[in-house]
Amino acid sequence: MFIALEGIDGSGKSTQTAFIVQWLETHGVASEKILVTREHTRDGVFGIKITKMLSGEMAPPAPLEFQKLYIQDRKDHLERVILPHMRDQDNVVICDRYFLSTLAYGRAGGIAHEELMALHEKILGTEWVMPDITLLIDVSAETATARLQQRDEGKPSNYFDTKKEFLQKAAVAYRDLAKMFSNVFIIDGEKPAEEVSRAIKSILTSQFSPCTKQS
Repeated sequence: MFIALEGIDGSGKSTQTAFIVQWLETHGVASEKILVTREHTRDGVFGIKITKMLSGEMAPPAPLEFQKLYIQDRKDHLERVILPHMRDQDNVVICDRYFLSTLAYGRAGGIAHEELMALHEKILGTEWVMPDITLLIDVSAETATARLQQRDEGKPSNYFDTKKEFLQKAAVAYRDLAKMFSNVFIIDGEKPAEEVSRAIKSILTSQFSPCTKQS
């Protein structure tokens, strides 16, 4: 089983990833069977470049070339991490961000959907594995930036003003994308974390049966 969590920055993906791990273990999936990973990677050749660009250590390229790095990182991630773990049919992969992230953020940056899809198909080819379940935690840009301000104290206010405008575009793109692909479930991330977890539990219960144990 391959589960992807999507959503703009500040949507609460990390919190819900921890909940999913707990839910799986409660339902009989051994911890060593569960792989929690994320994109962009932090240890891949392309992931390291992206990290340096996001931190300001390196200047990012033009928007399309920047998204190309994310897709190249995804190919590396699939080959090194995701696909080897999925060879065992009893294993589960939980990925914080996957291909919808590139499409949403790329579109927010002004790149056409068709260009992003073509780039995915060119770089990934037959290795483009679709998640069995994609959980899109949907929050407004206002909520997201408020959470980010609490997390990233000390950054100038104009940083968050710019971030809010971009996240608004990404949030709209995510909602549009959810209608285009199968097995994408939109969850209201404006609600308290416990309610978000309950919504995810309902989806997992209907989609995933790791064993007969119930809770």
